[in-house]
Amino acid sequence: MEVDTCTSPRVNNVSTSRTSVIMDNAKALAQAGVPIISLCAGEPDFDTPTAITQGGVKAIMEGHTRYTPNAGTLQLRTAICRKLQEENEIVYSPDEVLVSNGAKQSIFQAMLAVCSPGDEVIIPAPYWVSYLDMAKLADATPVILKSLMSDNFLLNPDHLKSKLSAKSRLLILCSPSNPTGSVYPRELLTQIAKIVASHPRLLVLSDEIYEHIIYAPAMHTSFASLPDMWERTLTVNGFSKAFAMTGWRLGYLAGPKHFVTTCAKIQSQLSLCANSISQSAGESALRMGKAGGEVVETMVTAYRERRDFLLQFFKDLQGVKVSHPQVALVPGEAFGDDSCIRISYASSIPTLQDAMQRIKKALLQLKPLISLA
Repeated sequence: MEVDTCTSPRVNNVSTSRTSVIMDNAKALAQAGVPIISLCAGEPDFDTPTAITQGGVKAIMEGHTRYTPNAGTLQLRTAICRKLQEENEIVYSPDEVLVSNGAKQSIFQAMLAVCSPGDEVIIPAPYWVSYLDMAKLADATPVILKSLMSDNFLLNPDHLKSKLSAKSRLLILCSPSNPTGSVYPRELLTQIAKIVASHPRLLVLSDEIYEHIIYAPAMHTSFASLPDMWERTLTVNGFSKAFAMTGWRLGYLAGPKHFVTTCAKIQSQLSLCANSISQSAGESALRMGKAGGEVVETMVTAYRERRDFLLQFFKDLQGVKVSHPQVALVPGEAFGDDSCIRISYASSIPTLQDAMQRIKKALLQLKPLISLA
C-alpha cells in the first residue's frame, strides 16, 4: 500500500524564502570552489561585540541553560521596556513584552494572533520577503500596495486610504525599510496614523528591526509613539541587525497586553521560550548604551561608507536608477517589485568593489539585448 505523500494545502500555497534559497545556493557554490560573492542576506559581517559574547559565555558558565518563562526572563523584558521608553518614547510594562527566537517569529505569531480567515493584511511593496507568505499561513489575504521609486518607495497615504475596507485587519509598516532602505518621516507616519484611526478593526505591525542602522538627517519614529496609536500597534524589534547577532536568534514584540498574551499562547505551543543564553546576551547588548553606544556607531559608520560607495558606483553606470537608501542581491520579484534588485552592503569595501565590477561586466554584456533606461 502506497503512503499518502500529500501535504497541507496551507503549506503548498506558500513559497520558500527566496533570500534563504539564494543564500544556500551561494554557500553551496562557494564550497564547490566557485568564486561567488553573496550580497543577498541582510546579515552584518561584523562579529558580535565582545561585551555581548561575554554575557553569553557567562550565562553558560553560571548554568543559565534551562527553560526561561514563556515570555522571556523578567530581567530582559524589563531592560527592553527601559530601552523602548528611553529611545522610542513608548511606555510598556514587562507583561506587555514577549521575547521570541528572532523578530521573524514575533511577526508570524502576531499575524496568527490577530488575523482571522478572510482578513486582509496590507503590505506596502517592495516588502520583506516573508510578509506575504506569513499572511497566507495565517489564512489572511495579502493586499499589496505598490510604491514608487520617485516617492523613495514610501507608502502614499491616498493609495492606502483607497485600499482599506471592513476586511482590513493589519497594516505592516517597516521603517527603516527592508528592502528599500527608506525611512518614514514622522510627518508621513502621522498622516498614516490618521487614516488608521478611522478604521476600528485596523491594527499596525511596526517592524523596527533596522532602527539603529540609519543615517542623518533621517530620524526613526516608532509608530506606537504617535497619538492614539499605542493601542493599535504591535511593535517588533530584535538584536540581529544593530548588534550583529543574527545567529543568536533573539527578537521581541511589544504591545497591548491582550495581544501579547495571545502571541505568548502561540509561542508556548511552538518553542516555549527564546534561547536562555541568547536572552542573557541580549541583556548585555542593552547595557552597551543608548542605540548600542560607540560599538554600534562604529558599525553604522562603516555601513554608511559602503552605501556611499555603491551609490556613486551606480550613479556612474548608465541606464541604472538607484533609490537613495537611508539604512542598510536578491531579485526584486521576491520583494514585490520585479523591476528592481536588492543589494545588501553588509560586506567589506573590497568585497563590494569586486562585486560591482562583476555586476558592471554583466550589465555591459546584457546591454545589446535589452534597454537599461
